Amino acid sequence: MRNLSSQPTLIIRGELTEPPTWFPAYRELTMKLKGTVVSVILIESERKLRDLYWKWTGRNGGRDYVNDLIFSDEYEPGIKLDARPDQLHPTITAERIVPENLVQITHRVTVLAGLAH
Repeated sequence: MRNLSSQPTLIIRGELTEPPTWFPAYRELTMKLKGTVVSVILIESERKLRDLYWKWTGRNGGRDYVNDLIFSDEYEPGIKLDARPDQLHPTITAERIVPENLVQITHRVTVLAGLAH
């Protein structure tokens, strides 16, 4: 288990770091949530795409608040941010992360994090 504190983990599906997501909004989301709402932020990807997401997010400052990357066939408890619902996690669905939905996503993660305790 990576989550050693009482705050939950946020798992962001890798595709949500790509366009049409506005990368500065993704980075702001991770900055706002890390340490205040969630203790750990993970990016989830298929095994074959791990290197792509590692390079993409690193080049653009997108890992400043991210703890690690995990594979989609691994289970890690937490709140999921994905374009599709996930049966194993409480999930917030969004097609992209942009300034227009940043407040809503932040609020929804905060609500779910409060319920996770």
